[in-house]
Amino acid sequence: MPEWNAEIARHLAALRLRPEREREIVDELAMHLEDRYCEALGRGASQDEARAVALAELGDVLVPELQRVEDRWSPPATLGAAAPRGARWIDTLLQDARYALRSLRLNPGFTAVALLTLALGIGACALILSAVNAVWLRPLPYREPERLAMFWGTAPEKGLPEVNFPEGLVAVNRDRTRVLENLAGFSGGAGFTLTGSGDAERVEGAVVSSDFFRVLGVSPLLGRVPAVDEAVRNAPARVVVLSHALWMRRFGGDTGLVGRTIDLSGSPATVIGVMPARFAFPARSELWAPLALDPTAMSCWCYDMIGRMRPGITPDDVAREIATITDDYRISRNDPDAKRGGSRIIAKSLSDRLVGSIQKQLVVLLIGVGCLLLVACANIANLLLARTAARGRELAVRCCLGASPRRVASQLLTESVILSLAGAALGGGLAAVGARMLRQLPTTQFPRIDEVRLDPLVLAVTAAVAMITGMLCGLLPAWRASRVDLQDAMKSGAKGSGSRASRRASDAFVVAQFALSLLLLAGAGLLVRSYHRLAGVETGYRADHVLTARMQLPYPRYDSAHVVRALYGRLLERAAALPGVRAIGTASRIPLAPGNPQDNIEAEGKEARPGELVRVANIRMVSPGYFAAIGTPLVRGRLFTPADDDRATRVAVLDELFAKHFWPGQDPIGKRFKHGGDTTSGRWLTVIGVVANVKHTKLDETGDLQVYEAFAQRTTWTNYLVVRTDGDGENGLISELRRAVSSVDPTVPLFEVRTMRAAIDLSLGTRRLTNVLLTGFSLIALLVAAVGIYGVISLGVTGRTREFGIRLALGARPQGVRALVLRQAMRMAGIGVAIGLAAAVATTRYLRTLLFEVDPLDTMTLGAVAGMLTVTALLASYLPARRATEADPLVALKAE
Repeated sequence: MPEWNAEIARHLAALRLRPEREREIVDELAMHLEDRYCEALGRGASQDEARAVALAELGDVLVPELQRVEDRWSPPATLGAAAPRGARWIDTLLQDARYALRSLRLNPGFTAVALLTLALGIGACALILSAVNAVWLRPLPYREPERLAMFWGTAPEKGLPEVNFPEGLVAVNRDRTRVLENLAGFSGGAGFTLTGSGDAERVEGAVVSSDFFRVLGVSPLLGRVPAVDEAVRNAPARVVVLSHALWMRRFGGDTGLVGRTIDLSGSPATVIGVMPARFAFPARSELWAPLALDPTAMSCWCYDMIGRMRPGITPDDVAREIATITDDYRISRNDPDAKRGGSRIIAKSLSDRLVGSIQKQLVVLLIGVGCLLLVACANIANLLLARTAARGRELAVRCCLGASPRRVASQLLTESVILSLAGAALGGGLAAVGARMLRQLPTTQFPRIDEVRLDPLVLAVTAAVAMITGMLCGLLPAWRASRVDLQDAMKSGAKGSGSRASRRASDAFVVAQFALSLLLLAGAGLLVRSYHRLAGVETGYRADHVLTARMQLPYPRYDSAHVVRALYGRLLERAAALPGVRAIGTASRIPLAPGNPQDNIEAEGKEARPGELVRVANIRMVSPGYFAAIGTPLVRGRLFTPADDDRATRVAVLDELFAKHFWPGQDPIGKRFKHGGDTTSGRWLTVIGVVANVKHTKLDETGDLQVYEAFAQRTTWTNYLVVRTDGDGENGLISELRRAVSSVDPTVPLFEVRTMRAAIDLSLGTRRLTNVLLTGFSLIALLVAAVGIYGVISLGVTGRTREFGIRLALGARPQGVRALVLRQAMRMAGIGVAIGLAAAVATTRYLRTLLFEVDPLDTMTLGAVAGMLTVTALLASYLPARRATEADPLVALKAE
């Protein structure tokens, strides 16, 4: 038997190792060379040939590797044994970092896959955290916003989930409240026409009571807010406050604007203040005019209320008090619907009121992005496990050189953390791009979405997530590396697939990836299917090739219904002659537009008995061409004609729900009813036609009763133009419409110009954004899971090369070997799919309120998702399985 010690010592002489370390290495390497010598003899080599093979490995492979490791781990000359402990710790950390960077640079494939996986996971997490922080968590820009509460009534039995208040109730509650420091009423969506200093412009505004700005606790940037005596009733605003955006856009930020007069809706108004840049309440308001409350006014239930709660008061306390005050007031006014305990009030904090409708979507996105991050972590941990197994001999050599298991684990954890931090930096860039895209969305879809940014808090959370991710991903590989068997590692070299425990851990990570991916895909699939059901619902009108625009006539100039009708008549005549116009009409409200005027209904011969609830209906005034333009079909009777003017009998067209409710099984044509103030004046409307039911407020509504009155018999100053086109040149038609309006009156702006298809898309915007993000997370998770199972199976095939070679040499068929590999992959995928299905059954119930005509346990969706994951696993494992059958048995055996 050759003597190896002298030869090994000669090769190690250049390293100048300490004697005790050199003896340890010589003993370990002598055993390794002896093993190689015996293996060569077993293959038929002579003694001299076997000795040459062993020494060649010593000189060409092991010693240069020892030299590199020793260079990397040897302390610098400036730090001797007397160096401070802190300095040694920092130097060790820097050495680990430098080595990790070199190691990652030398493995570009692994580094690219790991960085991309982490960037997608951490970037998605940072983006959703930014959105949640801006929309939900960040305090509102008001004084002590947690003390602000909004409240409203509800009457679901009358088809009214939300009921606003009339002026009288706002005034009475303001004067009698004890749980609120201040209370204010306001009405958003008030339209003003701003002329002078440029073209006529429609400005979205609000009328507010005197305590409005005091309740919110916001002071103007310039000037002051309105005083109590500056509010006027039934007259143009005398003073106004402007938003910062309007002040900059229209007046160039002129600080001398305060105190000057502007032309507002045809009347002079004095600008008394400019609000700060972030103030925009109610949403989209750019101008605020004072409102004088009439304590006796009960006709227009169109005002919201907001109050500042006293310390220790909750929204529930507010709801009880407002209900009591409202009951007392209505009973004192002999309201036929009033009774003790009859007013049901809902109160919520202002934050919950603003984001309550999207909280569930935000929670779903947080859960989805959390699942994606876990899938990414599992995949990175798997990659690191595989890489650690492939680096078995390198780790063994380090331990031979004296590195402690703790030192090896520390270096691997450093590598994992550096990888995660780099992935976080790349992910932060992706999140910044995503945040920029989110800010372009209308705030009607997601409130405060324009405030989404990667602020310091989000960046700090992202860095923390990256650090935790790095530690979690590297923990198991580091622990496995610290327990490496030196003799086995030196024998197996870089070809092994790791220990059985490592393989079990890899399999577990793959199972977890598939389970989480299925959960994500199941949720996304249910939401996508629900979205398509909702987008394809029967709306009651034909949205394609319909253009809509809004107009508002200033009252002082158009002070009579006759003048208003004359203007709209001239406009419709000119617009109907434009090329591409097939039909045109007007309506006081169109489907999916904000606002929904409603009134109590009394049908002839079906008067409500004392104590019986009075049914309400939506009231809309339309011109004769409206139904042809919007595409709502006539079911029975006739539609309006020019003969239905203010001199003719008052007539109405109903929808099928209205007719079925009041006259079930009867012909409603010729029946009479009245509503609102008409119930006391005795002015009846005669039914002349019935049209199809229309989804007016939202696509998933159950349906409200609709009444259409003739525009010539009940004229409104604000109306929508509805134009059905021939399908070509809609953009050009918009310009022609603007010119037609300008030719009739250049001071009247045309605003909110869009197609009905765009209105539908906008109404679905929140659902679509949630679906797009969750589906994107799901597909990324699916891709990561596919990469994970491919890596595990590929590594397993590499580690079992000798086994497959022996099987083929003994006569096994390639199909059998392929099936053996595929069974391993499908077993992992099957377990993951089973766990994922169980988790989906347990959790998708949470999505019930977000779904439309889709069951949370929809078997078609869950089955399709399970099948997709199974096919993905099969495709990802096919190439490694095929590679296992293509190996030459002799080559495989010789390689071992």
